[in-house]
Amino acid sequence: MTQVWPALTTEIVVGIDSTYNFMNYIDPENPVPLVLSLDQPTTIIFSLKDDLIDAGWMFQDRPFVVGADYSINFSSYSWLENSVGDAPAPKSKFRIVFQCARLGIYEYSLMFVDSHGQKIGLDPKIENGGGQ
Repeated sequence: MTQVWPALTTEIVVGIDSTYNFMNYIDPENPVPLVLSLDQPTTIIFSLKDDLIDAGWMFQDRPFVVGADYSINFSSYSWLENSVGDAPAPKSKFRIVFQCARLGIYEYSLMFVDSHGQKIGLDPKIENGGGQ
């Protein structure tokens, strides 16, 4: 069977700015906060910025956790191949599908391991038509 992916894809490149805030570096010149606003089925691709990978960061074995979704809006994740230059970068890029089946604001956690092996959880939000 062939997997059918949503027509819309959103990419998030997680990096840290000069004031130690996690930001989306999809446009390296203009990083933005890690808040998503989704109103249709979307494939979301998360990856780490190259400097975090070079510093020894990666996602945890379970990189993405959503609170109170009960598998209604979000699929399970799948790892994607990634590299920095010629070096492979395992556990640094994955995708998940947002189904847009239920309105609301969802908190999700991105789970990392830093260069010291410390586990880090980051909890941005996803808005899906529910407003504030």
